[in-house]
Amino acid sequence: MAVVVVALAVAAVACTSSDSNDTASDKGGDTTKATTVDLASLTGTINGSGSSFQDALQQTVIDAFRKAAPEATVNYTKSGSSAGKKDLAARTVAFAGTDSLVKDEERAKFQSDVLYFPIAAAPITVSYNLDGVDQLHLSADTLAGIFGGSITTWDDAAIAADNPDAKLPSTKITVVHRSDGSGTTNNFTKYLTKAAAQKWTLGSGDTVQWPSGMQGAEKNSGVAALVSSTAGAIGYVDLADAASANLMTALIRNSSGKFVAPKLPAASAALAGATLAEDLTFDPLDAEGAESYPITAPTWVIVEAKQPDTATVDLLKGYLEFLLTKGQEVAPTVGYAALPEKVVSKALDQLGKIEA
Repeated sequence: MAVVVVALAVAAVACTSSDSNDTASDKGGDTTKATTVDLASLTGTINGSGSSFQDALQQTVIDAFRKAAPEATVNYTKSGSSAGKKDLAARTVAFAGTDSLVKDEERAKFQSDVLYFPIAAAPITVSYNLDGVDQLHLSADTLAGIFGGSITTWDDAAIAADNPDAKLPSTKITVVHRSDGSGTTNNFTKYLTKAAAQKWTLGSGDTVQWPSGMQGAEKNSGVAALVSSTAGAIGYVDLADAASANLMTALIRNSSGKFVAPKLPAASAALAGATLAEDLTFDPLDAEGAESYPITAPTWVIVEAKQPDTATVDLLKGYLEFLLTKGQEVAPTVGYAALPEKVVSKALDQLGKIEA
């Protein structure tokens, strides 16, 4: 698959290249490109489902869209990336939110080409509930041991090595994972596959076969709630839900050897220099750079290129354009790193591929 190298930085990035398309400075969240759709004229209803990772952004943008397009209705239900992709293939929704890609074997289930529209990126936090430990450092190998089931108490030697100054209790570790098909699980396990290749043995995917004795919960909010209510628990949770549940979050050692907190500037740093494929997919996991947060995950809205009627096309294009412009201004306020203008422009240009 051909690729286009795009600097996915939220800060301005100056590039030098003989290709004029690659030399422009890039500023994340720049929504100077005006919307082209007359939002006030839109009517009808479209429904979406899928990623709980992007739910906070979807709900905030939908509220703003409702004011700009009062005669139109957009609904989004968080059901997990796997469920969203299945709903889209069955055409029970007009769009799906996903943090994982459509597999080759899934493509035959769709009636037309699937288009990816990146909408943001955000840290996947490693959230924990451990009384007396206000700061926790974890390396990829240690995470692989915890979530793989070989590290079972908080005072394990591997955790102690990452935290030489902490007073770690002998409390049993309760691992909490997603029980539904999840793009968050996909990205978390892809990270472990990359960063802890010698330690992680469970593979990656929207679902994996977790060791017995671990606890599952549906959606990011469910994992957050279970971690919050369980002493000694640890789980992987998107930043928005971790913040909403007031969870403690670990600093994760990146590929440069630095322990980094799951904050938006660190997610933006992870995006810098990522390679954007022609289909607008990219992978910032375990990115290089001293300031990069290593478990930074992208999230997309996916749609089918062929729609049943022009009314659906118009409303779908109007909402996606709003999400890619005004939505980028909202993203940092609810726990997401906005996309740079260059990526937004490529996504906006792709709207023309949606047809009745």
